[in-house]
Amino acid sequence: MSSEKEYMDLLERAYKVVTPKAQRRAEIPKLEVQNLPRRTVIANLGQIAKRLNRDPSHVAKFFQKELAVPGMLDGDALILSGERSPKVVEAVYERYLKYYVICPVCGSIDTLLQREGRIYVLKCTACGASTPVKPL
Repeated sequence: MSSEKEYMDLLERAYKVVTPKAQRRAEIPKLEVQNLPRRTVIANLGQIAKRLNRDPSHVAKFFQKELAVPGMLDGDALILSGERSPKVVEAVYERYLKYYVICPVCGSIDTLLQREGRIYVLKCTACGASTPVKPL
């Protein structure tokens, strides 16, 4: 019987450690996409980049390459030429998160993107893992 109580205590401790990390994962900010005539605006790109610890120009460059359109940063907003559906823009955002933000080891979004020579490395502040990522 004591081994069952021991197991339950250990399980309780594990949940206390894992639950806050899972809640942080839910803090991924949502895009505010607006369609204007002949352009698409991501109004909150600056705040998203700040929350994800990324350079806004890096995020903007990814969107421009993936959507194959020119664009420019205007304050916190990214203005892209051409109208794109919010679903398409969200899919690009998900790819950015997968490749350049989310730690492949523990799933945390608390990561840093650092350049080491010609290689970009994703360093996780939660688990300490270092993963090389492909450059833009």
